[in-house]
Amino acid sequence: TISGFAEVKLFDQDRKMRLLSICLLALPLIATSAQSQSEDGIAWEVRGVWMVNRTQVVHRSDGIAPGSLLTSGDSTNASMLVLLPDGQRLLFECHDAYTCAQGFRVPALISKPEDDAIELFETVRAAMRQPESSTTLLPSPTTTETEAIVALQADGSILLRQALGGLPPGQYKMAVLDDSGQPLSERPLNWAGAHDNAQLPLSHAGIYRLRLFGSLGGERMRVLLLAESSELYSSRQKEFAAAQKVLKEWNESFPGWPVHEWLQLYLRGLAQEPRRK
Repeated sequence: TISGFAEVKLFDQDRKMRLLSICLLALPLIATSAQSQSEDGIAWEVRGVWMVNRTQVVHRSDGIAPGSLLTSGDSTNASMLVLLPDGQRLLFECHDAYTCAQGFRVPALISKPEDDAIELFETVRAAMRQPESSTTLLPSPTTTETEAIVALQADGSILLRQALGGLPPGQYKMAVLDDSGQPLSERPLNWAGAHDNAQLPLSHAGIYRLRLFGSLGGERMRVLLLAESSELYSSRQKEFAAAQKVLKEWNESFPGWPVHEWLQLYLRGLAQEPRRK
């Protein structure tokens, strides 16, 4: 983006997506109306030192209220990506002291967020504030990345087709890891496709990671899954499907949403509060 501008993705009343570059330097500081914190956005990426309304330092995962003024004390490569619960994806950047000090006004919500969107934001925000599970390598361009909720069977195993439905038939090596990245097991997998009845024994409900490697050693698929008890599986699956639908709509209107990261955080949030519903 151009120095001194914020890239703001909006859509009109007909829901037709359009991209605008809006200069936000000269807008006066205005009093914002009373607004529920549940409608706050999230500071998704923060580079440099940023303040909200010139009073509070902004950290990743902090709430950002629509109408807030964002300023930065850094004059080089300061940027912040803010995500709002109506789907807006806002990138603010400044590259000189004057522009950073003048700051940027966060726009108002385009529409009132739906309940599913509010729940998604609350769950993701809570998961972001938990200690980082681990640092993992980014998947290669040829690696499929996906997320899933699977049901624990009575014997403590899962049906792999619930997690690997998109994996083409073939011979694979499958590594199973916990959410911290610690390896749990490794096994060959002769995969017959979406109707395969292969099972995977797990020690308990919770978050697991699967990594699938082809016969030549290249990583083909990476899965983050929540193994859930049979009592909670149905309700959790409905919640997850609602989150997927919301994120799909947002990403269609505001391309670039971190969909995989949000779904993974959402699953971690569900795992952290398994009895909240």
